[in-house]
Amino acid sequence: MFQPKPEKGTSAFHGEIGHGNMLDGAGFSPTEEEEEEETSSTNAAPAVIVEKPRDEVAILIEGKVRDTPSFWPDCCIYKVPQRFRRGNEEFYEPRVVSIGPYHFHQGSFPQMQIFKLKYLEAFLSRNELSLDQCLGRVRTWEAKARRFYVDLIDLSSDEFAELMLVDAIFVLELMIRHQFFEYVDNCDRIYRKPRMIEDVFHDVLLIENQIPFFVLEGLYDLVDNSSKGTLKFFVELTHEFFKASVKINEFGADRAPVPGVNHGVKHFVDFIRCYYLPTEDEKHEYGHRFYEIPPSVTALEDAGVKFATTSTRSLLDIQFNRGCLKIPNFRVDDWTETVFRNLIALEQCHDDHQVKYISELMFLMGCMIKTSKDVDLLIEHEIISSMLGSNVDVSTLFNHIGQGVGLGQPYYYFSLCKKLNAYCKTPWHRWKPILQCDYFNTPWKVVSTIAAIVLLVLTLVQTICSILSL
Repeated sequence: MFQPKPEKGTSAFHGEIGHGNMLDGAGFSPTEEEEEEETSSTNAAPAVIVEKPRDEVAILIEGKVRDTPSFWPDCCIYKVPQRFRRGNEEFYEPRVVSIGPYHFHQGSFPQMQIFKLKYLEAFLSRNELSLDQCLGRVRTWEAKARRFYVDLIDLSSDEFAELMLVDAIFVLELMIRHQFFEYVDNCDRIYRKPRMIEDVFHDVLLIENQIPFFVLEGLYDLVDNSSKGTLKFFVELTHEFFKASVKINEFGADRAPVPGVNHGVKHFVDFIRCYYLPTEDEKHEYGHRFYEIPPSVTALEDAGVKFATTSTRSLLDIQFNRGCLKIPNFRVDDWTETVFRNLIALEQCHDDHQVKYISELMFLMGCMIKTSKDVDLLIEHEIISSMLGSNVDVSTLFNHIGQGVGLGQPYYYFSLCKKLNAYCKTPWHRWKPILQCDYFNTPWKVVSTIAAIVLLVLTLVQTICSILSL
């Protein structure tokens, strides 16, 4: 049946309710006031939405987020964490020369800045290179070089290019003059001053004082072949420069630099670490769950452990078999603490180092060397060669160098420590050296001990016979 169209101001919904639904026996219909209000709202202009003002703090945070530098996987040159630096600044901060941007300050080491420019002039002149040519090459590396530094480098493009060029050529000239002393003139204020070259060499070893290896390698490619001698590749020059001071000259052929091969070396500290790493044949059984603290050298000797040194390829290759602990000869000198502290700092900061070999080696040595007596025993067996003032200094070095070090997983020396602890806990291994020391250390004691044993046996036999005859 046809239903009438709703009147103006009402809806079909209202009509249905008014005509078809009953509430308490009465029909519902809108009042006049409601009709007027609905009509006026229908004819009104659309409402204007007013945006709420932005929070100034939110705007400030957004600006900071935009200014935050990007993180890159290339990062490998770090500032040393405070837990290592505190009280040990001398091992992480440059003495006489800043290399790279971390310790670059206006007026910093002013005398050395002059020496850098003198080395730059000599380098360019000898190799017939133009400043524009070298600077142009460095500029092409700027983006990649910046990514090597973990901290933001607050230098303009021109300032960064100048810094890279001057510092990189200074390092190259330093290395070339070390290898070819004929390039050292009488006015050289570094090589003609023994104390100065030692301080400069110290500064080159610091993790905070590094230039990306590829920058040095690229500039070395510009050097005239007549100035390189037999060292055609930069990796060879680097090996010659460091081998005597950080003892990387006695490693096998598997660790020798291969000319023309990209070794993936990041900087000098990383280069030195690569030489200390074990080969596949030298790697131990890893432990993934927990660590075992090894006994001290004195405790090992009391348990009858024998000590021997080896000419193994890797400083990390410590082995224990049949009661004999073989440890490669470890030379301790003025460079030792600086070198190993910076190697540890690199391992502790760099994510690529799943197995922290150097950190674990220093942790192991620190556990085994507690007192100067432990050092005495290792020196006696030619395992440690010390050039420090006293054996107390050596024990102090090993006790302090591994403090605050995180070992991570897996633990490289897990199997070794497990064997040492098990050996020391075996009663016979503890009694054997006591017997040897107290009863068998001289021929007369051997004879008297044997006589006493024979007498004891005869007495025992006589006693048994007497009992049986009763």
